[in-house]
Amino acid sequence: MRITLILLLFTVSSVVFAEELPKDCLGIYAGEMAAYTVTKNDIEMNIEKHDVKIQITRHDIFYSSGQIELRGGYTFLKQSGSQYLIKVNLSNGKNISYQMDLIWNKKARTLSVSGKNGEPDLTLEKIEG
Repeated sequence: MRITLILLLFTVSSVVFAEELPKDCLGIYAGEMAAYTVTKNDIEMNIEKHDVKIQITRHDIFYSSGQIELRGGYTFLKQSGSQYLIKVNLSNGKNISYQMDLIWNKKARTLSVSGKNGEPDLTLEKIEG
């Protein structure tokens, strides 16, 4: 009975530990998004270049792009030896909700943002943390 309980506790603690990003990933990443054009509902919009900053904490992600600031949670999957896929759900708590995929490269210490809806992909460098 004791051995079963110990094995159960070890298994549960292993699962909880496996759901956390490595400490090396936590911190602030920044870069500059190049200008691009998007079309939505037959309306073409030009987006000027702007700074992008992402801060990853143990429990949240903070995203700022131009004058937009969003906060949200994340889940992640290990893709390969040094890369992790991070699925992010962001919101401003009011009317903006946004989902994005990030790829963290442990060796390069970079965070890649997968562009969608006409946005280009972007690689951010770790600047703090």
